[in-house]
Amino acid sequence: MASTAEHGRFLTLFQRMVDHTDAWIAKTPPDKLDWVPIQTSAMRFGDRVSKVTIKGLIAHIVVGENHWAESLPELADGAVMPMPQYSTLQDELAKGDFREAAHKAQKKIIADFAGLSAAQLDKHVVWVGRDWTVMGFLWAAYAHRAFHIGNIDIYLRQADVVAPEFFEFNPPQMA
Repeated sequence: MASTAEHGRFLTLFQRMVDHTDAWIAKTPPDKLDWVPIQTSAMRFGDRVSKVTIKGLIAHIVVGENHWAESLPELADGAVMPMPQYSTLQDELAKGDFREAAHKAQKKIIADFAGLSAAQLDKHVVWVGRDWTVMGFLWAAYAHRAFHIGNIDIYLRQADVVAPEFFEFNPPQMA
């Protein structure tokens, strides 16, 4: 059974990761959002994607999490997490005020994750071929975001932009 304390710890740390994402967006000069860094065999994101921009990484994070946050409450126990479909949010991120759309979407994602009940957190969901409790799935979502924040950090450093301090928390208390 998922504990309220574990869910609270996740929400605290996830909020901090969202705050870091907002800091990365704020630090990124507008002309670097669509910039692609030096292309080498080491600068790739797997077999499916070889080039991605900072804006593309942030959109990937936010659109994916939005899909998960909207899907989790409705999934039956043991269901497979469906693949995201093209969404209105993708259009907002592509054509609107990118920074505001990302910030607004992240606030909704946190609210949706916070609204999951203990019974929903105890359900199981199959994602990338693995059976997760919803609470475990949330931690996987956190790791997914952290991975891509690391990618953005590398991009900013290659663009000679001082990236936000990753391990500096405000407030300084740990969850």
